[in-house]
Amino acid sequence: MRVVKSSYVIAFFALAVSLFLAVQYFVAGDAKSADFVQQKLKEMSLSDFWYVVLYVHIVGSIAAMVVGWSQFIRKWRAKSRGLHKAIGKIYAAGVLLGGLSGIYLAFYASGGPVATAGFLLLAIAWLYTMLRGVKAIVTNGDRTAHRRWMMRSYALTFAAVMLRIYVPICMMIFGNDAFNDYYRIIAWLCWVPNLIFVEWLIRRRTANLSRRLDSSSRSTTAS
Repeated sequence: MRVVKSSYVIAFFALAVSLFLAVQYFVAGDAKSADFVQQKLKEMSLSDFWYVVLYVHIVGSIAAMVVGWSQFIRKWRAKSRGLHKAIGKIYAAGVLLGGLSGIYLAFYASGGPVATAGFLLLAIAWLYTMLRGVKAIVTNGDRTAHRRWMMRSYALTFAAVMLRIYVPICMMIFGNDAFNDYYRIIAWLCWVPNLIFVEWLIRRRTANLSRRLDSSSRSTTAS
């Protein structure tokens, strides 16, 4: 029950940020009017190709955010394996688009080399964890490894949510003049703690499972 409730909290933030991005870039205006882009235009000029890649990144990221959380609700997975696979394909395509475009966009990050490194590693790790998750189930049929790698992958997907939480908070506290200073930190803060947390969660679940199996084995031996 606790896991299901946590999934719904994650879903709320993922859908809220996805809706915000969709409205900002596709309904209310275009990329050039977005605050994120306006900030960037103060430091550099952006080509038409950059805007194309940005939209690819937004579409891919929204797709991954919107569908990814649903894959961790066990009851939903059990109801339809076919639906689980179909959603998984949409998620993988979203990460592929978002990750590859993210590598390109990282080199134009506000905040210079430190921010670029943060977003570049995020994009690479995002692609890597998704590909490992797909390989685990398609090539090896290993559901446990598949679930763990996809947990890591979605933790990185959720960086889009954390980024949009941290930026406005920092802007309220530190103002707009120091944007590049705290954006360098946010470039790492939006995903590294996510990955650490999910790694801790995986290890805790593995330890709990081992204890249950151990206890069950002792009970069987005793009887």
